[in-house]
Amino acid sequence: MLGVASARNAPVAILSALGLALAACSPAASPAAPTAAPPAAQATTAPAAAAPKPTTAPAAAAATTAPAAAAKPAAGAGTVSCAEFATQGAGGAPIKIGADGSLTGATANFGTGMKRGIEICAKEFNDAGGYQGRKVDIAILDDQVKPEIAVANITRFVEQDKVIAVIGPVNSGNALAFLPKTEEAEVPVIVPVSTSVQVVYVAAQGKPAPIYGDPGVKPRKWVFRSSMQDNFQVETILGYAKTKGWDAIGLMHDTSGYGTASKQTADKIIPTEGFKILGTETYNIGDTDMTSQLQKMKSAGVKQIINFGLGPEDANLLRSAQKIDYKVQFSGAWGWSDPLVPQLAGKDLAEGVVTVASFTPDQSPAAADFHSKMLRDYNEDPFPIAPAQAYDATRMMLMALSKSGPDSAKLRDAIENLDGFKGVTAAPSKPFGPDRHHSLEGKDMFAAAWKNGELVKAQ
Repeated sequence: MLGVASARNAPVAILSALGLALAACSPAASPAAPTAAPPAAQATTAPAAAAPKPTTAPAAAAATTAPAAAAKPAAGAGTVSCAEFATQGAGGAPIKIGADGSLTGATANFGTGMKRGIEICAKEFNDAGGYQGRKVDIAILDDQVKPEIAVANITRFVEQDKVIAVIGPVNSGNALAFLPKTEEAEVPVIVPVSTSVQVVYVAAQGKPAPIYGDPGVKPRKWVFRSSMQDNFQVETILGYAKTKGWDAIGLMHDTSGYGTASKQTADKIIPTEGFKILGTETYNIGDTDMTSQLQKMKSAGVKQIINFGLGPEDANLLRSAQKIDYKVQFSGAWGWSDPLVPQLAGKDLAEGVVTVASFTPDQSPAAADFHSKMLRDYNEDPFPIAPAQAYDATRMMLMALSKSGPDSAKLRDAIENLDGFKGVTAAPSKPFGPDRHHSLEGKDMFAAAWKNGELVKAQ
């Protein structure tokens, strides 16, 4: 059981004095196989979309009597709206898409951001007419950061709701647990937050954990990603490490699916960059005292720790290091970007911790416009990258739907062949291809650091 409270959505300062903003990545829960699937978590539904009825299959769509006409969204120069993919028509039964993510638990900040990004895009699309007059119903279920609940949610989506696609999850361990369900059902998935390479890519049978670009590594046929991928995050951290002359690195990670998978990726990349790992330590989700592990790191002469974990445990690492007066440079992937880190540990302990970012509200007119939509609809945008990546994931899905219609196989092909895409993140015009199922790469990422309670570009 996770010993972490649900999301704290207190506003966090978004822009630094240099105009840079908070950004983040994704975590994971334990990938342990479920023993008994619990009831699916309560669904929340995107605005202007009807909630799915658990016991009723979607009704047959009404036939259209006239060619679809493209809606005309109102948008400023350089901005984007999901309304542009909507079309008018005779209407019919809602088109069902499922979304799974953590709305409570250790990664609720990510799940809440994901939910909001989906809601904004779905409302824009539905208000402009939907698909040939049919609304898109995106039911968003809470998996509580538990793989068995994620599997139950996906089982409901596939077997009961008959969804044509899935958006999610937040946690890599949850994704690894439910992907067999979506792959067997041949339902496309776009991942907006989870970052582990293994969620999207697989190696040849019997080979070690995949690294994108290695011989024999291929994408899963039905899975795509709009979030930052771990191998690019590790490369970004190591690029920063070289500029700072780091020479005594240790690795730490939690024992969840995310932490374990990310550590495997780091194990393969770090030696190729000329760095030696002096020590490796683990901890469990819910641990509050890591002084014994940190004491071993200190004794081994580790001066810089690259860590893969969730926000609450990251905060506890900082407090544990303080207990033994261990002055070490902490760094790592998405988890350190969680607003919970300075909230729980205090901004003084978080000062100087290095992580990875890829999105700022000021990076483009589209990004700035999306940030303003978040403030308009929710009065805050404490974790900008999570809703931005979810908005783009939903936008990719609806752009593909406008080309393929509500058929899962045709939708998958349309996602893989998207061209002319414009998002609020740095996703390219052609985000995917037959051998590439991720949209963001190392060129889109940079090292960021906590400074006085704000996440800014690392110096």
